[in-house]
Amino acid sequence: MEELKQKDKNCVQESIEFLVPFTKTLVNILSTTNLKKWDLQKEFKSLHLANLSEQDGTMSSVTKVLDFNVDILYASTRNFILTIKGTLIYEGFCIIITNKGMVVNDNVSETFMPLAKDLKIGFLENYKNPYLVTEVFLNYRDNYK
Repeated sequence: MEELKQKDKNCVQESIEFLVPFTKTLVNILSTTNLKKWDLQKEFKSLHLANLSEQDGTMSSVTKVLDFNVDILYASTRNFILTIKGTLIYEGFCIIITNKGMVVNDNVSETFMPLAKDLKIGFLENYKNPYLVTEVFLNYRDNYK
């Protein structure tokens, strides 16, 4: 039983090491002034985000990244919505970020998982602090297929 708890802790820690720099990178991209469509496409491609579409000047992307669904709606620097939802072991975890702020929940599903709360706590502890780009994030960015 103790071995399982340690495995869960390691899994949550690795997810935090991915999610914090991934989220901060996306927010930095979406907050860039005068961001052009081709720059957004290039940045999304470097983060392995697919399905970028444009309609009436609004760009959107919906992609599954590791254990998370990433949904982005971008109209301009001051007008975007970034949603990251946990799947499987993180069911119930959700981050919503707009230019106005951020909300993080751990119970946005009828069947939320216990690790969603651990992920929420760890994410919030690490997101507000200055962060380093982690090896987990760099490995994802450089090697994910």
